[in-house]
Amino acid sequence: MSAIYEEIVLGWEGKEYTVRPDYRMVQRIEASRPAGLGISIVRLITELEGPYPPVTQVGEVVSMMLQSAGAKTATPERVFAHLMVHSTAEEWSRIQVALRTSFIPREKSSGNSGAPGDGADSESNRPEHAK
Repeated sequence: MSAIYEEIVLGWEGKEYTVRPDYRMVQRIEASRPAGLGISIVRLITELEGPYPPVTQVGEVVSMMLQSAGAKTATPERVFAHLMVHSTAEEWSRIQVALRTSFIPREKSSGNSGAPGDGADSESNRPEHAK
């Protein structure tokens, strides 16, 4: 089994970019600031659910994601400004889902015995898809 990250598509300046998160991206994000002041992916995902999400950190992470996919103009400052001035509640919700799902590795396998990592968590096996 090998851990995989879910690809996501993010829009920037009228163009869509496919972001392929991986462990190295997580390392770059978490090492982007001096020790003790870094962005923790786990903390960021947790704080997205709270009343005061860390918008500057979200801006930095989304910027890094977009730049990794080729959006060179997606600087942290421009992404932050967009989030604060132009984003809608629906867009903010999509960003939150993208951050939560893109950095949580999924186990890739072919079996389905019901044990973690064996395919039991595939979309067709989730309760909302039960008939």
